[in-house]
Amino acid sequence: MKNTLAAFLLALALGTLPSAMGQSSASPVKRLNIVTSFLPVQSHTLAIAGDHANVKQLLAKDTGPHDFQLTPADVKKLSDADLLIINGAGIEAWLGELIKKSRNKNLIVVDTSKGIKLVESPEEIEVAHNHDHAHNHGDAANPHIWLDPVIAKKQAANIVAALQKADPSNASAYADNGNVYEAKLSALDSDYRSTLAPLPNKNLVTFHDAFPYLAARYKLNYVGAISEFPEKDPSPKQLAALVDKIRNLKVGVLFAENGYAPGLLKKIAAETGAKVSELDTLEVGQGTPTAYLDRMGANLESLRKAFGKGD
Repeated sequence: MKNTLAAFLLALALGTLPSAMGQSSASPVKRLNIVTSFLPVQSHTLAIAGDHANVKQLLAKDTGPHDFQLTPADVKKLSDADLLIINGAGIEAWLGELIKKSRNKNLIVVDTSKGIKLVESPEEIEVAHNHDHAHNHGDAANPHIWLDPVIAKKQAANIVAALQKADPSNASAYADNGNVYEAKLSALDSDYRSTLAPLPNKNLVTFHDAFPYLAARYKLNYVGAISEFPEKDPSPKQLAALVDKIRNLKVGVLFAENGYAPGLLKKIAAETGAKVSELDTLEVGQGTPTAYLDRMGANLESLRKAFGKGD
């Protein structure tokens, strides 16, 4: 018994006790706490962070960046965050108040639009000389950069760089995950190019001015948007003018949006013989590591079906 006690005391003095005995005092590994603004940024960040960070989406699954309403829960999310990753380009203009209320002086804001050339919004298709563009982005840059897979690669690269800087110990893991994700985005871009290039009469008319980047990348003829926020239908006189405009432009497909009732487009389609299809702006929903890829793939299929025969 004395020999056992002596051996224990000697091991304690020399620091050679089994490692399991010291595990309880070891500090837990601190993971980055990341908050993202909405679905596309959440999806990119989850794919890149993997298991090395806690990633929370700020917007609820049924809320888009155009209609965000600040809540105490949002303030709490940000107060505990190391990084806030946003799309940028002005779409999260409401974040200033939230950041201020969070009182998080150490918060790092990562703007994924950094280094990306922005374009102005397309013209609305005017009706009955209505020049009220209160809901249009007007002369401001269009913020919907995430709907171009090539630009999405640049946004993902900005996220990789931000995570590596904030968490150098996992820099190689973020780089590896980023490379895998970039390859998937490149494959998505290749699918868009090969699918859309041979299709005829690619006249694009949408409800929301969300697709100038996608249209420019894949050579779609973006005729314009009917209304950025379809809050009310036009008057009968305005509807008649809009129908004439659509006929004159020889547009055969009108694209509604996921989350908006397509009532107005159905009225126009009934008058013009155009079809109604749907495109997803990816503004509403919960991000997952594959959500961006899956939903942009669904958009490609919608375009293929719409433009495959006639317009």
